Amino acid sequence: MNPEQDIYLSVAQASDLLGISQETLYKEIQNGNLTATENPDQKRKHKVIAVSELSRLYGNIHIPDGYLEYSGDRSVDFVRVALRQENERLRQALEETQKREQDLNTQLAAALQNHKTLIEAHAELTKTLDNLTTVLENMT
Repeated sequence: MNPEQDIYLSVAQASDLLGISQETLYKEIQNGNLTATENPDQKRKHKVIAVSELSRLYGNIHIPDGYLEYSGDRSVDFVRVALRQENERLRQALEETQKREQDLNTQLAAALQNHKTLIEAHAELTKTLDNLTTVLENMT
């Protein structure tokens, strides 16, 4: 990607896409590990970072379709937050379900072992009963 075609992201957008804090990005900029430029944006200036610069430091960056068009839209931000919260709730529910499944599998294994022990005991009792029956028949 050459500089004329490079995509620039605000620190907030880069933070969101990378899943790291804005403070971390600002520290990387201060330490000289990441290059950012001042970019006039409507009424105020803010730092922007080229995607190629982020890729150099963090590896390939995936920008979802439509992200750049809607990343500044507050309603989309609320939806994004709601989706993240729902995602976290579902992740926790999945972990709880997996733990319950593991517990049930442990209980099932114990029940199967008990069942096997009972079958073996039943076989031994049946054998003993057959022997006693034979002894009684021989006595009569």
